[in-house]
Amino acid sequence: MKQKAIVSLLWSTQLEALQQFLMMHEPMVVIAHAGSASTELPQIVAGTGGTLVWLDSLLDLQSTHRIGTEIEQLKGGFEDYFRSLRDPNGPSPDTPNPLATLITESLTNDLPLAVRLIESLKIAADQYEIALFVTSEDVTGLGKVATAWAKSRGIPSLHVAHSIALVDPYTAHDQLLADKLAVYGRRGMEGYLDLGYPEERMVLTGNPAWDCYVGLRGKKSTCREFLNEKYRFKADLPVVVFGTTYSANLSAHCNEHVFTDSLTVFIAACETLKRKGLKFNAVIKDRAANQDFGAQRCNQILAELQATGGDYFYSVDDTRVFAAAADVLVAVDSNYLVEGMLAHTPVINLLTSTGMLAGPCFESEAGVMEVESSELTDAIQAVLTNESVREGMLWMTRQRASYYNHCDGDGGASLRVAQTMAGMALQLPRRIQRFVWQQYLDVETADVADIYHTTGRPQLAAMYTNKPAVILDVGCAAGSNAALIKQRFPGSRAWGIEMNHAAAQLAQSKLDRVLVGKFEDFDLEQEGIAKGTLDAVLLADVLEHMYNPWDVMVKLRSYISPTGQLVLSIPNVRNLWLMDQLSKGNWTYEGQGLLDITHIRFFTLKEILKFCSETGYRVVRVESSIDGRLQPFWNLHQSATAPFDINTDRLTLKGVTRDELLELCAVQFYLLLEKDTAAPVVA
Repeated sequence: MKQKAIVSLLWSTQLEALQQFLMMHEPMVVIAHAGSASTELPQIVAGTGGTLVWLDSLLDLQSTHRIGTEIEQLKGGFEDYFRSLRDPNGPSPDTPNPLATLITESLTNDLPLAVRLIESLKIAADQYEIALFVTSEDVTGLGKVATAWAKSRGIPSLHVAHSIALVDPYTAHDQLLADKLAVYGRRGMEGYLDLGYPEERMVLTGNPAWDCYVGLRGKKSTCREFLNEKYRFKADLPVVVFGTTYSANLSAHCNEHVFTDSLTVFIAACETLKRKGLKFNAVIKDRAANQDFGAQRCNQILAELQATGGDYFYSVDDTRVFAAAADVLVAVDSNYLVEGMLAHTPVINLLTSTGMLAGPCFESEAGVMEVESSELTDAIQAVLTNESVREGMLWMTRQRASYYNHCDGDGGASLRVAQTMAGMALQLPRRIQRFVWQQYLDVETADVADIYHTTGRPQLAAMYTNKPAVILDVGCAAGSNAALIKQRFPGSRAWGIEMNHAAAQLAQSKLDRVLVGKFEDFDLEQEGIAKGTLDAVLLADVLEHMYNPWDVMVKLRSYISPTGQLVLSIPNVRNLWLMDQLSKGNWTYEGQGLLDITHIRFFTLKEILKFCSETGYRVVRVESSIDGRLQPFWNLHQSATAPFDINTDRLTLKGVTRDELLELCAVQFYLLLEKDTAAPVVA
């Protein structure tokens, strides 16, 4: 019987919906395209117990060679066809045909991707029972080909819109290929209704990427404090944000210079206001993909207009924080303006000739101030200085926000998209609720689905400063960490010890030898490891799982060579998030992380150092890994003068030093150890 699977071409901004969908069903295979996938996807799939399969990996060398031959045959067929269309009384056959040249270039660029994609999908369908296809777009090469393939196979297809169609869809966007389209709000649906598509093919969900605004709009002061610290804003001045735009070149009236033109208008308006005595922090918020060009062009425009560079801030980060913290948000026919509406920030739409040709994006009831270039200066001034104008705009946007994003961004878009996916998928079994203790305590036979077990961590391999010939990875999981060490030190031999049978089987293909069982079960000398021969020992997040990790460290000491080094990775129990949870009465065990239910020992940094000293080791280096949940907190306090106090919902820490801040924000510590020859022998 084939495994259940879905094909996902969702973008990173919509992965929360995918995660919720996966949590609704029994673990399945998620098939994705590596070239367009986000770095978060493997963790999301693994965290729900699923298996990630890359489409790209399904093609072997033989298939790749065959596809290459087929592509050349297809291109040759097109060329023969073009030759057959030539007028015998027309230009010489040697005269280039512009249309044929254009199509040939397109075939050269696009045909290989399309053919490889279709072949990969065919192999995937042979190996798995595909219940759903979901994508963030179905109008360009990858999404369009995959959507057409899914429809040809009778696989339900869902297009989760990646933007609101603020004007009627045109050119490539006037097609709706997928079975259903999940739109943000009624505004995004109307253009397709105007084109004649039935309403039954669309579903109102809201945008999963905007679920955050339900919380951010209540934390405007916190967002502003964060930006003040990070960008060194003048804290007493308002913030004016300009969201840049670009030309998609999808029609003849697109303006390829719209980035420069609109940014010039914004900076010129800011300069006029500053000459009038109005002071503020001016932010140019660009897209990350445009950073190299955008930053350079921005500086050129500032120089051309003789603007004071210190009054302007260019950034490609913190998109949603800027929308929430800004006193006014300016953009060009952009979804970013809708984000401002959801964040309860006054917004101004800067009209351009292209936008006016395509038609109005916002109706007058939306509370969006729409202005031409010559009106931008007065518009910004009015919003910043006239409270009645500002409050009137905000009142209107609050009444109208649901028209653009369903339920006014109530935080439920991800769930609604997930429910839509679940309603379309073919015969996927719903997940049986299992408690953490039911899923994860059987360590020896548990499935190896977690990214923690299957992916190596380069930072651990990089810790070693010697040149090990013999490596031992205790708790090696699938062997990926030790394999990275072997790769770094060619010619070395790596052993692993692993109690999970499935993980040990994976490790055997990567390491020289794997012992299946607990470290305590083996006599290393009898297994073939002589005392004093181990140059590198790795204990990556394993000591906290042991009843007596002190004894393990003592026993290992005699096997380490004179120049041997030992690397530890240990979770940090003095973690601010964990401490705050404890202050609320929570100590909730999980399948992985700080409160992995299989942890039976817990360490602070002080206790880790004591642990190493007591077992006969000298600490050479300590490194920290910042907890992603605490990254904004860590960033916010980088410029604070220590010692300082920390306040959470229920917890107050007084006189926190810089070193303590690092420890409080760390999720784990990496330690490089060597034997302490001066230490007394520990029995």
